[in-house]
Amino acid sequence: MRYVRTAVFSNVENLLTYKTPDAGPEKIGCRVIVPLGGKTATGLVLEVSDTADIPVEKIKFVRSFLDETPVIGPELIKLGLWISDYYLAAPGMVFSTMLAPLFKITFKKIVRLINETIELKGRQMDVAEYLKDKEHNEAPFSSMEKDLKISGLHSVIAAMQKKGILEIEEKESFKGIKKKRVKPETGAQDIAAEITLNSFQQEAVDKIINAVKNDKYSTFLLFGTTGSGKTEVYIRAAQYAVSRGKKAIILVPEIFLTPQVTERFKKVFQDRTAIYHSGLKPAERVHEWERMKSGEADVVVGTRSAIFAPFDNLGLIVVDEEFDSSYKQESEPRYSARDCAVYRATLSGAVVVLGSATPSAESYHNALNGKYGMLVLPERVSKRPMPEIEVVDLKIDANKSNGLFLSNNLIKGMQDALDAGGQVILFISRRGYSNYNFCMTCGKVEKCVNCDIPLVYHKAANKLKCHYCDYEKPPALICPSCKKPIAYKGAGTQRVEDVITQFFPDKRIKRVDMDSMSDRSEYFNVYNSIKDREIDILIGTQMITKGFDFPEVTFVGVVSIDTVLNLPDFRSEERVFELLMQVAGRTGRGDKPGRVVIQTFNPQNPAIEMTRKYATAEFYAEQLQIRKELGYPPFGKMMQIIIQDENGEKAFKDAEKVAEIIQKTIQKEAMKMISILGPAEAPLSRIRNRYRVSMILKSKNAKSLNIIGRAVKQNARGLDVAVIVDPVNTL
Repeated sequence: MRYVRTAVFSNVENLLTYKTPDAGPEKIGCRVIVPLGGKTATGLVLEVSDTADIPVEKIKFVRSFLDETPVIGPELIKLGLWISDYYLAAPGMVFSTMLAPLFKITFKKIVRLINETIELKGRQMDVAEYLKDKEHNEAPFSSMEKDLKISGLHSVIAAMQKKGILEIEEKESFKGIKKKRVKPETGAQDIAAEITLNSFQQEAVDKIINAVKNDKYSTFLLFGTTGSGKTEVYIRAAQYAVSRGKKAIILVPEIFLTPQVTERFKKVFQDRTAIYHSGLKPAERVHEWERMKSGEADVVVGTRSAIFAPFDNLGLIVVDEEFDSSYKQESEPRYSARDCAVYRATLSGAVVVLGSATPSAESYHNALNGKYGMLVLPERVSKRPMPEIEVVDLKIDANKSNGLFLSNNLIKGMQDALDAGGQVILFISRRGYSNYNFCMTCGKVEKCVNCDIPLVYHKAANKLKCHYCDYEKPPALICPSCKKPIAYKGAGTQRVEDVITQFFPDKRIKRVDMDSMSDRSEYFNVYNSIKDREIDILIGTQMITKGFDFPEVTFVGVVSIDTVLNLPDFRSEERVFELLMQVAGRTGRGDKPGRVVIQTFNPQNPAIEMTRKYATAEFYAEQLQIRKELGYPPFGKMMQIIIQDENGEKAFKDAEKVAEIIQKTIQKEAMKMISILGPAEAPLSRIRNRYRVSMILKSKNAKSLNIIGRAVKQNARGLDVAVIVDPVNTL
């Protein structure tokens, strides 16, 4: 008998042991079907042994193996176990995420009548009569629940099973299996034109190549101003890695960026380039996953989940715009793809390149201290000048273009750029038409019934919508409280689009946000339309602020940044600086100079003022000093615990129980220097009809926080508690 330690694809904190007559080490990395409680589940074999770690009589048999050969290799198994340990995630949830492209197995409970001779009464007779009318005297339990509407159906069936009247079987069904795989659109694959690197680019490429040549783990921060040619550095490094028989993973933060980056790589690597992100159809994801697994692809371009690419001989990982919060998954397992990239590289002896014009404070600090190598690209390609940045104080600018929240300077800048044949990008941090609506008499704000958040007016659908739970309702013109008119204030992307259409009726305008990009093909369509000069004005949220290289964009307008600046989070100023520097960098990338206008009610804010002066080093020095004084990352580790309940009072009582668990753990382990903020109402105090209480823990010792987090998860069962390691925001 052999025993297999298995990560069951469920929220089970530990590996589970099962037995099987003949499994050998070759089954490590294969999926299995196993019993779990009274149900059946899928899992992944991580260990095979001749001995059991628990009493043999308690061990159940593996029902079947799904794979002949492993679907996941030793390196990814180690990465998955590290993610489980570091981020306090159930191992099965981690490996299920890694293997998301593969077909899903669902289990259906079938109830079958096997003995009609016993006389029955009441509910048992109703069940028997129901099954007699079905083909083969059987039916899915879910259908019986729906049709019979018998209270306590579970216990009725259990009693009938005990008497030998019924038998229950779990049947598996496979979802997502298609004989024909579908190849996703990956853009042009022309032969790349030869590009001459400048001295800074060449120096960066040489250092990365030397590291790849040594087959030894190392991480570099490629700190290059916008338009400095970082992508070309990535391509040259990947070319060298592939020439040595190695593979490369190229991560981008937004799906919207994949067409441009894929196009650049495909011109070099042709059909050896794969694309991988959640916007692909299931059959497309499987197609690309199988190409990577079989060795048909050398390079993959993708978003966060591409860090799990099934490459065996990894040589290079690039994390472009490494600061971006999109690299952190906000649901279980709450991993950071950037940090996973660094850990995966240590396992494979690969090189990591973290690239950005605005690196995270943590990565910048690591480079200053020598933990990462620092590679600097201080000037734009062909020594093009940085765009001139003008800040408009909306408190002083009384005109605001006749009350339409757009300053004269911004409209004139757009007009000048368009008259000269250029393209324009407008950034606004909110989608929808109006950010908030309130009664001008009594001040009542229309909020979501499920969340403590103002509803956003969407003009096209003529609905008030919540961007957190998708609740919606028709807009009201009259206040339900005082019967006076309701005002719709603030601007979202839809409203900006409406107003800009009035100013420039003859121009081709495109809005890009989550509402307008629902169709997967839109990513390529919009990218090609901008590149082919079929769009004059692009209006969008932060998905348009990073990475794009369109030479004809000569003006960028920031309609408002204050909503981001005013978020109650210690990273708010850093986030504003990153957004502004990134969006400003979209202009002046061709032969024509660029110009930027930033509108704000807070022009003296350090993030805005230092953006205007391009004072990057000064900004990071100030931010790091503040972080050091307060013990925030990178000078300490942080963990957030969110306690939720439909009842606000109970949420606080549950939070007090969690606080007790934390204090007992600190005392038991004799921990020192643990800073605890809360329990307190979270900044977003109610989402999806659940009240939220927050606790923030800080320590210089990551192990201490890990112990506390595990204690909370183990002892707060039955409570709705989320433990978030290294949160990217504390809202």
